[in-house]
Amino acid sequence: MNYQHYLTKNGKGRELMRTVIANRADFFPEDGCPIALRAIHGDLPVQHRGDLTDIRHTHDFSELIIITEGGGDHWINGDIYQVRAGDIFLIQGNTEHYFTKRSSLGMYNIMFDDSYLREHLRSLRALSGFNAFFLFEPTYRRSHKFKSHLHITQEAMRPLMVKLQEMADELSGERPGSDLILLAKALEIFVYISREYSDTPDPMVHSLFRLGELISKLENAYTEKWTLSRISKMTAMAPSTLLPVFKKVTGSSPIDYLLQVRLSKAAELLLKTNLPISEVAQKCGFRDSNYFSRQFRKRYAAAPKNYRKG
Repeated sequence: MNYQHYLTKNGKGRELMRTVIANRADFFPEDGCPIALRAIHGDLPVQHRGDLTDIRHTHDFSELIIITEGGGDHWINGDIYQVRAGDIFLIQGNTEHYFTKRSSLGMYNIMFDDSYLREHLRSLRALSGFNAFFLFEPTYRRSHKFKSHLHITQEAMRPLMVKLQEMADELSGERPGSDLILLAKALEIFVYISREYSDTPDPMVHSLFRLGELISKLENAYTEKWTLSRISKMTAMAPSTLLPVFKKVTGSSPIDYLLQVRLSKAAELLLKTNLPISEVAQKCGFRDSNYFSRQFRKRYAAAPKNYRKG
């Protein structure tokens, strides 16, 4: 690859690196789960198809970066962070990033379509550590100056390396269903990382963990009565601070998020049980069945009774 291809000149004749958009086809199968694993060993350029390690780039999928050896300087949306072995962090979709410098770098990248995970594997949201690391840490990265990223010990890295090698072995085999195995292995790694993040004693991480715990509580205790006052007290954040951050991460306010969880649970019960609609509403945290029906129709464009009929 000719690196000069990615340089352009500004009006003063200075060379500037322009942002490249990564091609999904270089990472994900045409049909199957949108998940992939790539490895970097050392500082040689272009070590795999679509390798943009040293080129400023962006992509519409997420990338989990696990530094296993060496280190370097990683540029993320205009800020440079020093990374070293044991560092783990997430690059969310539509984020510009690349390595400006690397030194004997060993790294695994797990690429995945987070919208696919969100739609099909919502149970991940029940893990406070997952929410804190995968959802809130990237949002707070700049203000926390990268201090709330995950760093694990060599001892903790060993079982993670075993899991990564299992992914790599499956990828090299090119056997039927390998994308599903990769997904299963990746989920195992996500849970492992979420647990490690939950055990991090750093106060900055603890503040993110409280936010992550809020999502977990809304996912698991959706039948309880929730108010903005209770939510604010739980996260130790004023509503004026909490609401913008929560909406930036989830796309909705905590109360609206809770409503969507309840409606999703209700839709599941309607399809899987023969319970009366009023009882479905009650089991999902709705005190008023008429209000439930109105909100359900608004979300699913069908009355609960008609939704059950299909």
